[in-house]
Amino acid sequence: MIIHIENQTEKSIPLKDREIKGIISQTLKLAQWDSEEDYEVSVLFVDKDEIRGINRDYRKIDRVTDVISFSFHEGEGAEFAGFMLGDLAICPEVVKKHSVDYGTTFNAEMTFVIVHGVLHLLGFDHNKKNDREKMREMEKIVMDELIDDWKGRIED
Repeated sequence: MIIHIENQTEKSIPLKDREIKGIISQTLKLAQWDSEEDYEVSVLFVDKDEIRGINRDYRKIDRVTDVISFSFHEGEGAEFAGFMLGDLAICPEVVKKHSVDYGTTFNAEMTFVIVHGVLHLLGFDHNKKNDREKMREMEKIVMDELIDDWKGRIED
């Protein structure tokens, strides 16, 4: 497993690199993702302006968000990606706000965002009700394993 982590913000991230790598590994294991090859995931921590720009440029949604996933596992060009699973762009400022909004700790919310992003890399989605139910179920399985007192998030 090759996981690149880069913090482009001015603030430190409370989760250590080994913890982030563990979250990603456990998510892949519990989602039963199997690859005969080693795989690569990049995690980039960015500020609100950067995540908004990424969201606007790639998703045509002009607002900040907590995480954006770029999967190389599926879609156009996947056959050329080799062992690259994908990239995550995460905005710690939004994660912090969500931890307050959803009644979680910062570390629990950051764990959730990483899990959520990795599941997107694996093809999980939440745009349709049936897909959303599958994704939420897998998020719960992984979060229950990673966070002892995980009670979930309450969101619309």
